[in-house]
Amino acid sequence: MTAQRQRLRLLLIEDSSDDEELLLQELGTSGYDVSHTLVMTREELSRALEAGPWDAIISDYRLPGFTGLEAFSLVQQRGLDIPFLLVSGTIGEDTAVAAMKAGVHDFLLKDRLGRLGPALARELREAVVRAERRKMQEQLLLSDRLAALGMLAAGVAHEINNPLSSLLVHLDLALNPPEERQLHPEEAQVVRSAFECAVHIRDIVRDIKIFARPDSEQFGPTELHRVLDSVLRMAWHQVIHKARLVKDYQGSATVHGSEARLAQIFLNLVINAAQAIPEGQRDQQEIRVVTRPEVPDSIRVEIHDTGPGIPPELHERIFEPFFTTKPVGVGTGLGLSICRRIATEMGGHIGLKSQPGQGSLFWVLLRSAQGSS
Repeated sequence: MTAQRQRLRLLLIEDSSDDEELLLQELGTSGYDVSHTLVMTREELSRALEAGPWDAIISDYRLPGFTGLEAFSLVQQRGLDIPFLLVSGTIGEDTAVAAMKAGVHDFLLKDRLGRLGPALARELREAVVRAERRKMQEQLLLSDRLAALGMLAAGVAHEINNPLSSLLVHLDLALNPPEERQLHPEEAQVVRSAFECAVHIRDIVRDIKIFARPDSEQFGPTELHRVLDSVLRMAWHQVIHKARLVKDYQGSATVHGSEARLAQIFLNLVINAAQAIPEGQRDQQEIRVVTRPEVPDSIRVEIHDTGPGIPPELHERIFEPFFTTKPVGVGTGLGLSICRRIATEMGGHIGLKSQPGQGSLFWVLLRSAQGSS
């Protein structure tokens, strides 16, 4: 029985058709079913990296206009963790040492390609291990964040709810006294304002309590607009000085998910939108939250902002763990990767449309509760 061949999406950086044929032949002998793209210049490499994904990259050392180490540097600049093997006909010891110090996963001589298959297999396994390690780190950080936030929310609710309930009762009594003790109109207005403020505090506490729900909360029918309203109240202080906030809810929207997880996604997206907008000119800036039904059986949520926009080459990278465009010390680079993971767990999707100078639109596609049974 013939062993199944392992499929390999290979990016090959090579300027010799003879060497290209030898490398592909060796990979075929090693059991790989290779689909590859050949590039020879820095510009072709940049376009190919954008067009990925790739399972592995094999590069010659000497190339037209640049070197294999410079090619590896381009890969690193994009934050890609792809097995990168350097192959050369004449690579000296100093060059080999420099390559390994730079982080190249392995180097081989073209007259000893018998080691290519085993070396690539090893690096593919190591890449899987690294990816799993990053995933575990992300999940641990997510769990720690949710646990800390849950403890904070539970503590706030416990400390505030009892005195707040008493305050509301007394203010209500003050607003509705016996007829012989009617308040002066000015006094009644003061008490009414205090009562409205207390009600607002109660709503905020209820919003925060969403995050106190256990992480094991089961997914089920969830009223999307109620979650979004809670998120916008929590994010209000981040938005109010930056931009006008516009809500455009179309129809009713009950989705498959959980309040805590959905709130985490949208709070992250709204705060990111606010942080992207520069200070000043508040009246000319806008954050718009849109919901609308989408066929079949889905609800689409869009967070629009009028910030500076995001270059196309970063549209996927911003969802990678630990990648951030924010200044050092601002954010961990985990927010959007966690949002994508949560959306996927709920059977949804998240993505981005943006161009420099034209703002950004983050969209989340969620399963309608009516269509998820």
